[in-house]
Amino acid sequence: MRAVTERRIEAARHANPLTFLPGNIPITEHIRRLLDAGVSFAAAYFDLNNFKPYNDLYGYWRGDEMIKLAAQLIVAHADLSQDFVGHVGGDDFVVLFQSEDWQQRCERIVHSFNRRARELFDDSELARNGFESEDRRGFKVFFPLTTIAAGVVPVSDGRFLGPEEVASAAAAAKKAAKQSGSGVKVAGGERAPVLMMATG
Repeated sequence: MRAVTERRIEAARHANPLTFLPGNIPITEHIRRLLDAGVSFAAAYFDLNNFKPYNDLYGYWRGDEMIKLAAQLIVAHADLSQDFVGHVGGDDFVVLFQSEDWQQRCERIVHSFNRRARELFDDSELARNGFESEDRRGFKVFFPLTTIAAGVVPVSDGRFLGPEEVASAAAAAKKAAKQSGSGVKVAGGERAPVLMMATG
């Protein structure tokens, strides 16, 4: 009982202040526990498309509402008795699925977010199915409406040596999902180079 209480206190200490979901340290620790136990799971990395220009256009308050919507829908479509939902930071989330139907859950998250996110745009942007904002170089650009992408890495058979490898593979799958525009991208059998789990 004491160990469970201490773990909850530790998770609360490292929770994201906006969504109250566990942050990087609890995510890493949970990946390590799953790897040590030798169980199969799927590491899904969710990230919003065109979030920074949305935030620049509408301001941080509406940007926070968009992030909270993503958190709410990810939690709603996960099975919290089996799945671990974490918030890396910004508009990046990680779900460690032990649910066998994880792919359908990811697709439901993408579908429900893409539909509900429209409620956070003004009518003028909805009519054009996009919005104008500054890109990273400061130029005015037309962006499609904000959506969500998910890169997923199935983990089993001792394929990964540690949490860093899992995080790197999930980040690479997320990048591929954002580039393909397909919403959900499941990584193949290749290993990704080890990178930090960066936001963006």
